[in-house]
Amino acid sequence: MNDKTKDRISKDAYFMKIAEVVSLRSTCIKRKVGAVLVKDSHILSTGYNGVPSGFKHCTPETCVRKHLKSGEKPELCRGVHAEINCIIQAAIHGTSIKGNTILYSTTFPCMNCLKLIINAGIKKLFYKEGYNMENKVKESLFKESSLIIEQF
Repeated sequence: MNDKTKDRISKDAYFMKIAEVVSLRSTCIKRKVGAVLVKDSHILSTGYNGVPSGFKHCTPETCVRKHLKSGEKPELCRGVHAEINCIIQAAIHGTSIKGNTILYSTTFPCMNCLKLIINAGIKKLFYKEGYNMENKVKESLFKESSLIIEQF
């Protein structure tokens, strides 16, 4: 290894760092999540969690879930999750995610996002921190799928 490449980070570390930067755009009061969708080592789209485009962002005063436990009553949340925004952005721009696609996410997906990721045909999921990992239904879902999951 020469001096120029010894400090070079791996592609997985590179894309996860980009997901971390993307999370800084999140407008969610409770959790900042970023995601990057990659196909054949090229970024297709990015996404972060927040309200739908054109809507007013939540504030500490308007967040209806700020005092609820994590994952409690998700139907009250106005936000769109980072992973879904990533898939939506690819669709809006006419970019096929079929093939050798990897999703890098700063947080393990919720149950609904996991189902959409599986249905979208994404091949691999890298995540940084766990979320609701004790959910046995979610565990059985990803074990039954062909989705490859790896914590970063």
